[in-house]
Amino acid sequence: MVVGHHEERLVKSAERVRDLGEVFTPNVTVQAMLDLLPDNIWEVHPSPTFLEPACGDGNFLVAILNRKLDRIASDHSKAKLAAGDTTEAAQFHALEALASIYAVDISIDNVVGGMPGHEIGARTRLLNQFTDWNFKTLDRQFTQRSLVLRAAEWIVAHNIIVGNMLPFDADGRETGRDQIPLIEYSFIPKDQTVVLKRTTLGDVFAVEQANSATVLSLFGPAESTFLWRGKAVNLSGADRVEAPKIHGQARNGTVRRS
Repeated sequence: MVVGHHEERLVKSAERVRDLGEVFTPNVTVQAMLDLLPDNIWEVHPSPTFLEPACGDGNFLVAILNRKLDRIASDHSKAKLAAGDTTEAAQFHALEALASIYAVDISIDNVVGGMPGHEIGARTRLLNQFTDWNFKTLDRQFTQRSLVLRAAEWIVAHNIIVGNMLPFDADGRETGRDQIPLIEYSFIPKDQTVVLKRTTLGDVFAVEQANSATVLSLFGPAESTFLWRGKAVNLSGADRVEAPKIHGQARNGTVRRS
């Protein structure tokens, strides 16, 4: 089976199952799970966010993006998009859909790809899907200089992160997950702009803990910091935010130094 230019394999190797507990969710199961969600979860604007804490090479991510893009195409054909009825409006909302998808995985092979047996990672799969949709649905073919493609590349580089969502590794050391950066996107259809703010996973956890705490904390979680504002298609001009490296040696034998 091919899913978004990607051969579906549930197990890449026995070693990765042993070391990472890695078994991928088949597409038929992914689709069945997404079918259980309410229809309003696929609204175009504001686009509801998803976080996949162990994304593998992106089976859930591409399925989620596909449903979001299908809704954009449907609303575009009915002139119902908040940003207008132009092709540029549809591309604006497609970038918004892409930016609403976040993911973390401990394996750089799964996220970035480019290794034997792991040629296509989650980031590339999302970009391929985004590119194909623009060509097939909007009749827009990208080059490497296309602003929309460069904006999409910036988004997946910042939203799909190599990291460990567990607080401690197998040796009991902190993984540094609280320092994983998160970009907050506020898409504004009226002028097709976007505002970027930066926070961390630790700040998000702190907010949730503060909201559910029975004891008032004197010092609350940190505020998000402003990063950039401009036209969504110019998003690649925003400063890059680097994610911290995984501490020590990952369990698949790949060394990642902090």
